[in-house]
Amino acid sequence: MPPFPFPLPTTSLISYANLLHDTSLSFTAELAEATSARTTLQLALKALDENNPSASALSVVDAVQGYLPYLQSIIHSLDSDLLLPKSELSFTWTPSLTSYPLKTPALTLPSIHAEHLFVLLVYALSLSNYANSILRSLPVFESIQDSKGKSKAGGAAQSVVGRLTAEDEKKITVGLGRAVDLLCQASGIATYVADKICPVFEGAKKGAGRNGKLKWPVETGAEAFRGLAMVFLADAHVTAIRKLLLPVLTHSLFSPPGPPLPSNHPSPSLLAKLYLHTASLYESARAFFKVRGGESSSNRKLFSRDKKTGDTEPHDTTEGDPIPELQRYLRKESLLASALARKWLGVDAGENSKEPQTGEALAWVKDAQSRLEELEDSAVREKMKGFSLSRGGDKKKEARKARKGRVERELEDVRAWIASYQALNDKVSFQPVPPSSSLVVPSGRQVFNAKTFVPPPNKFGSTFKVPLDGSTPDSEGAQNASPTEAYAGQGNYF
Repeated sequence: MPPFPFPLPTTSLISYANLLHDTSLSFTAELAEATSARTTLQLALKALDENNPSASALSVVDAVQGYLPYLQSIIHSLDSDLLLPKSELSFTWTPSLTSYPLKTPALTLPSIHAEHLFVLLVYALSLSNYANSILRSLPVFESIQDSKGKSKAGGAAQSVVGRLTAEDEKKITVGLGRAVDLLCQASGIATYVADKICPVFEGAKKGAGRNGKLKWPVETGAEAFRGLAMVFLADAHVTAIRKLLLPVLTHSLFSPPGPPLPSNHPSPSLLAKLYLHTASLYESARAFFKVRGGESSSNRKLFSRDKKTGDTEPHDTTEGDPIPELQRYLRKESLLASALARKWLGVDAGENSKEPQTGEALAWVKDAQSRLEELEDSAVREKMKGFSLSRGGDKKKEARKARKGRVERELEDVRAWIASYQALNDKVSFQPVPPSSSLVVPSGRQVFNAKTFVPPPNKFGSTFKVPLDGSTPDSEGAQNASPTEAYAGQGNYF
C-alpha cells in the first residue's frame, strides 16, 4: 500500500573546521554549529539504519531542517570566497536507491554540491516515509473478504470493532490529508534537485571522472529525481483516492462486492480518471528510472564479458538501475492503478449512463480482471520463490495464503461486477461485448501538483550574491540582515 517505504542513505561524521578555512575568522562558531547540526542528521540516519526503536522519519526531517540553513550558508560562502576549502572537498554517503551485486559501498563523492544533493534526497525520502508512518498509525478502514465471504478488517496498525466512530473518521481524514501534503512537498523537493542541484553537480562528476571502480549511483542523476517526483505524486493520488472513498467505508466493510453502489459513492468516472493519471505517473517514474521490464540486477551475472574486447570485469549496476524493491513496487502499482481505472470505467458504463451500456461495461471489467489476474500471478510467483515442499498439498496451501491481499480483494470485487453484468446482458440487454482493443481510454485527471520547494534562509553570511558588475545591492544593509530563525519540525503541524 502506498506510499513506498524508502530506505535512507547513511553518511559518516565530518568536522567543517577541518575542511574549511575561515579567511576572516568570522564564522568559527557557525562552523561548529554546522558540524553539530550535521552530526545530529548523521546520528538520526544511523539510528534508522540500525532499527533503533526511538528512531523515526520525523526525527530525520527535523535534523535536515536544522542542518540545511547551515549547509546553504557554507555553499554561498564558498562561492563568495568567504570560506576556502583546505583541500579538495569530498563527502562520504552510502546510497540507498542504487542496486549493487554485493554489499552497498560507502562512496566518497566530490564537491559540496554532492552533500547538498544527498541532504535534499534524505529530506524528500523522509517526508514520504513520514507520510507512510502517519497512514500506518490510522485506524483500520479497509476490509478483506475471507474464504466464507465474511468481511474482516485488515491493512493497518489499529483495529476497528463494528464501525468507525466519528472520532476515528476525523482522525483518518486528517491523517490522509496530512500524508497527501507531505508527499506533494517531497515531490517539490525532488523536482527542485533535478532542476537546480543536479546540473551543478554534473560539472563535479565530469571533473572527477569515474568514481573509483564504480559508476555514479542512480541518486546523482536528474532522471532519478524526476522519477522520484513522479512516485511521490502518484502515491499522493492513491492516498487521496482512499480519502475520497472514506464516506462509503461502511458499505465496503459490510456489503458483498459488486452492485449496487450506495447513493453517496464517489463518481465512478472520477475514480477511473484519477486511477488513469496515477498509472501514468507510475509509468513515467519507471521510464525515468530506466526499469527494463522489471529485471532486477540480482538476476544478472556478477561478472560479464565484453562482447567486443572479450575482457571480463565486474558487472556495474550503479547507473540507471534502482533497487529491485522499487522496481517491483512501480510495476505493481502501475498495473493495479490501470486495472482499477478499467474497473471503474466499466461501472460507469453500466451504472451511470442514460442507457446502460452493459456490453461495454462487461468489456471494461473483463479487461480489469485480466490485468488483476496477471498481477496476482506475478505476486504469487514472487512470494513462492524458494518455497519447496515434498507434499503438493502444502505447497498449494501456501500459494493460497500468498494470494491474500489488495489484489485478491479487488479481483473478487471485479468478478462480482462481471457476474452481475453477464447475467443482465444474457437475460435483458443482449448487447455485443466489444474486444478490449476497441475500447477508448479517456485521459486521466490530475488533482495535485508538486509543492514548490523554497529553500530556507541562510544561517550566516550574506543572503544575496554580489552583482557581477560590482554595483551596490538595491537594499541597503541587506548583507547584515539576519534571516528569520527556523526551528526543528517547522511546518510539521498535525
